[in-house]
Amino acid sequence: MLSEDVFCEDMFREILSKLPVKSLMRFMCVSKYFQSLILDPHFVTMHFQNSRKNTKFLSRYLNERKIPCFVIPSPIHSLLEDSTPFYADDITHGSNLERNKYQVIGSCNGLVCLAIWKNRKGPSMFHLLNPATKKLLTCSHSSLKLAKEEIVVMLGFGYDDSRHTYKVVEIVRHMNFEYGHPFRSIVCSLNEESGWRDIQNFPANPTTVEGEGIYLNNTLNWLGMPNYNYYNYDDLDISFDEVVIASLDLETETYTKMSLPHELDGVFIGDFCFPCGQLHCNDAPFIGILGGCLSLFLRNRTTEYLSIWQMKEFGNQRSWTLLLNTSLQDLGVHHTIRLPANSRYHYYLQRILIQNQHFWSDDNNLIPLCMIENDRDIVIIQTSFQGRVKILIYNLRDKTVTSKKMIDTLSWIYPFDHVESLVSVAASSRT
Repeated sequence: MLSEDVFCEDMFREILSKLPVKSLMRFMCVSKYFQSLILDPHFVTMHFQNSRKNTKFLSRYLNERKIPCFVIPSPIHSLLEDSTPFYADDITHGSNLERNKYQVIGSCNGLVCLAIWKNRKGPSMFHLLNPATKKLLTCSHSSLKLAKEEIVVMLGFGYDDSRHTYKVVEIVRHMNFEYGHPFRSIVCSLNEESGWRDIQNFPANPTTVEGEGIYLNNTLNWLGMPNYNYYNYDDLDISFDEVVIASLDLETETYTKMSLPHELDGVFIGDFCFPCGQLHCNDAPFIGILGGCLSLFLRNRTTEYLSIWQMKEFGNQRSWTLLLNTSLQDLGVHHTIRLPANSRYHYYLQRILIQNQHFWSDDNNLIPLCMIENDRDIVIIQTSFQGRVKILIYNLRDKTVTSKKMIDTLSWIYPFDHVESLVSVAASSRT
């Protein structure tokens, strides 16, 4: 009888481990037995492993005051189906954190890292939010005191699976960086008591390609230029062979530099910059993860083509493969105004046009989100300066495009994978 009871309990655990977190939270209110079972570290790990098969994405929406708020996890199919939008029922369950008070750094194991900024020098605090359980954890030792002449230019968040710890990395530059000051790298383990510490300096100049670190395979990855002394030129006259991916191993806390596809040698980055004049920004990454691979997203504003390169084998620079190269016209995206190529006036002209509401471009950002249907279709986020969000589905086999308009309250879909989990930092879960 005892063995039968154990067998039944194991089956029961297996069934529960396949349920969404929302259902499990309700079960926890039923009895102490359910609460003990669901919070058991072994069950948390089992549930997380099952959840990894159902990747979700995070979205922010406009609340009743028209303020962008965070955050509702959603499965990809809910974005693509023609049914009622997924968050119509769940909107009250999302976090009420206001967008203008935090910056989303990334997501690991179901936890989302939020940086709280009080001034322009750098974050004053970090939070770890589990959107599924609605638990918000303020991280100790999260405030870093910088020198008067220093500011934070890039951030990164990832999970060091060798030490089972969540790490935040800040890339810091000196105000007088033109005189050769290196870019410092400072790391903090959020669920340890060690505080901030300096590690190897960032091995590149990130001033033109700022953005948050892309987490993959226990590493954080940024773009940068490998030389510190390139200060007497227009940043947009740099070619792609002068840009590298700086990859930080979270276990050894050392950097490796990886080259971009050699086919891009001699191609100038100015044609690919966003309106802010940079290659990489928080809501429009130039590098990301697509189909489990580190990828480059190149939207040429001169030829009006979108290209996607994938590094099929992480760390192997010879494995760069061209996945997509198609015109914006074939994607159903069209310009209504062409701006001068002169980079010195490009950004300022755009600001004037936007402020006077004379500028309209429904292709401001084109961000590949994921691949579906056995990697046959690429889902692309399309946003405009007016805040409209649409989804484009490009079929690689048939070269056809399907466009789906999102509801007006959708403000943004974050272009990184998110997995619902029961994980909490306090438990330092070994997922």
